[in-house]
Amino acid sequence: MSKKLFLYGLLLIPFWSVAAVEDSISVVKGSRIFTDHFENVYVVTPENDIIKYGKNAKKIATANFKVLGNITSIDAGNPFEIFVFYRDQNKVMFLDNMLNVRGECDLEQIDVSQVAFISRSFDNQIWLFDLADLKLKKYSKELKLLLESAPLNTSVPGQTFQPEMMYDLSGQLYMLNKQSILEFDLFANYVKTIHYDSISHFQVLEKRIIYYKSDSLWSYNPMNFTLKNLNISIPTKSKQVLLSKDYIYFLTDEYLILRPYSFLKKD
Repeated sequence: MSKKLFLYGLLLIPFWSVAAVEDSISVVKGSRIFTDHFENVYVVTPENDIIKYGKNAKKIATANFKVLGNITSIDAGNPFEIFVFYRDQNKVMFLDNMLNVRGECDLEQIDVSQVAFISRSFDNQIWLFDLADLKLKKYSKELKLLLESAPLNTSVPGQTFQPEMMYDLSGQLYMLNKQSILEFDLFANYVKTIHYDSISHFQVLEKRIIYYKSDSLWSYNPMNFTLKNLNISIPTKSKQVLLSKDYIYFLTDEYLILRPYSFLKKD
């Protein structure tokens, strides 16, 4: 993929500024992006290529495991052991920081065939949600059951369950379920429903919940229940917008655009 440099005027956003030069990487229409704590970005193409770029927009590695079919999600919470979930095959692949295979888990071995999502735990194990019994479960990478919740339809009021994703932030679990974000403790006990909104994806950054909605990027603080529009000028036709500590990533049908951004300076 080619890399181009584009020149933009300074964004008129209070309290922060961005350099006039930004990096833009050509992408295939229908791609998705994921990030890690080192501010690398992973592009997943419709052909299920995984392409890793550094924060300088330099390509680092590529991989494709066509035999496994479509990639459901990537969890790069540990950049040295990246979890790639293939829901159709019920498999989790573990990749190193150069996208080489380190291992895999076949969830068919534990007779869990209706997995809504998988997520890396803070101690590098596997969280999953089992649609068959509506339980949140934690497994070791050797597929030993470590703990499980009660059926969530009995412990969480006013919810039906079709969860899409989850983050484990040092033992605090945040699950997106039908546009609600639910919080659980490290033992998979339900704590509270912390946010309602019409969102389909979120990320957790510096203990804030960040999500893109209606052409705006929003930050929600679950500690004091405050919601803030980050007032970022977003390129037209952006499909995804993600933040890291120092960078912001915009994905359109044609480009992945990287801009310097300091989230901490904004708070």
